Amino acid sequence: MSITQRRFLGLFFSALTALVLTTTPSHTFANNYPTKPITIITPVAPGSPFDQLTRLFAERLGRKLKTTVVIENATGGQAMVATKKVLNAAADGYTLFMTSSGLATTPLIVKDAGYVLDDFTPIAPLGQAPYIFFVSSSMKATDIPSLMKEIKERGRSLNHGVLTSSHLSVVLAKKMAATAGGEPYEEIGYKGSPQMSAALLADDVQMIGTTYSIVGPHLKGGKVKAIGVLGRDRSVHMPELKTFIESGYEDIYINVWSALYAKAAIPKDIADKLRTASAEIIADPSYKAAMLLTGCEFWPIRVEDMQPAFYKEAAIFKRDMEKFKLKFD
Repeated sequence: MSITQRRFLGLFFSALTALVLTTTPSHTFANNYPTKPITIITPVAPGSPFDQLTRLFAERLGRKLKTTVVIENATGGQAMVATKKVLNAAADGYTLFMTSSGLATTPLIVKDAGYVLDDFTPIAPLGQAPYIFFVSSSMKATDIPSLMKEIKERGRSLNHGVLTSSHLSVVLAKKMAATAGGEPYEEIGYKGSPQMSAALLADDVQMIGTTYSIVGPHLKGGKVKAIGVLGRDRSVHMPELKTFIESGYEDIYINVWSALYAKAAIPKDIADKLRTASAEIIADPSYKAAMLLTGCEFWPIRVEDMQPAFYKEAAIFKRDMEKFKLKFD
């Protein structure tokens, strides 16, 4: 065989190999996935309810996919530290994002956030932590109607605790004061939920909205009362409590959720494999039972409904920012 013939055959087989690689169905790669550890990046602090939930889920995901799943807590910057880490990672399914309610609203309050919601694709709704509205025992209110009446009547004599790190908490306080009418109460800011709940127990503030895991254990002491649920559904921790929506206050609502996301450019078959595995985990009764111990609850939403729901929430939040002339640092 001549040199020219050998060169021709070499080029031919190189081209043939490239053609095979480029036409190999993507499910071939999904079948092999994962071949190394998966990292889930989260903006929440270690030990928090959503951190506990993420670790609960990650352990099960690792077993199902037969790999190690590592949790990386990247806190700070309105979740932008974690978000940027995910954005800068390869869209190969080995870097996932456990995010929370601010994913859709952060671009509205952080200048040059560098992303929009559609830069990510949802994998699974891990759970939710419905906010419950708690009041000090110094208030007469025992249910939602009597709460709104007391807010209207007492006005400036009341203090409402808010989380300065949570724009949703600030908006909630504004909405409740505007809905109740009368002279608005004072808003007292706190950096964290433990400090805010301590202020409620000391009667430094008379009202806060937070998760059951933060204040619920103090109900037996008689210093605080649970008034109503700020989520769309009743809480399994206190099923007797009505939601504000049930009581006719459609606009007084906070959706606090935890979800697994990936970069939008992730190969479809790998995303589908992750979604299937996640759905099996979430449907497992043992996961649902263990979830309750973290203070979280099952979140009844379909993956395909997540993006539209979050865009709707972002639109409502933008409307509220404009209505109350709010600016966040």
